Amino acid sequence: MYQNYEEFKSLDWEEIQIPKRINISIFILIVISILAGQYFVSLIELLELIKQTPLLKLVIPLLILVYIVLHELIHGILMKYFSGVNTQYGFSGPFIFAKSEAIFNKPAYMLITIAPMLILGIISAVLSFIISGTGIWLTIFLWIINLYASRGDLQAIILLKSLPRIYGIKDEGDSLQIYKPIK
Repeated sequence: MYQNYEEFKSLDWEEIQIPKRINISIFILIVISILAGQYFVSLIELLELIKQTPLLKLVIPLLILVYIVLHELIHGILMKYFSGVNTQYGFSGPFIFAKSEAIFNKPAYMLITIAPMLILGIISAVLSFIISGTGIWLTIFLWIINLYASRGDLQAIILLKSLPRIYGIKDEGDSLQIYKPIK
């Protein structure tokens, strides 16, 4: 199917553990985020607001769902941009994914992989300067979701960083196929 490439390696996400250094780093950033939020607005104020407005309990699951959809849409939009091939979306267990039949060069795939973390991280940072009061916790929660959900993307970057630039990567949602050029 890909005339200039032959399969080199396959990475199945269900078989690969996220490295401890990623999990520990993310945990530290989450704790720092919560402490920073506590500095500006007490978490107790947020809990009191939730008690007074029970519909706010729906905001968290809704925010998670919207975040996940936006995260995968960013992957998908960039996959389409770099390849011209339509992106497909699907589910693997509880996870939503974007996949493409295209083979991406390493620099393009690295950008596709890290873009949701960067874009949604910047959005949450900007919102934290715009939203005041207990709303700051909404931006902190968005930031925390972003950090946690991007662990797999960071893992992919770590696994792929040592590959030569000329290798190709095909994202099948629940796995990656790595191709090397035919000599």
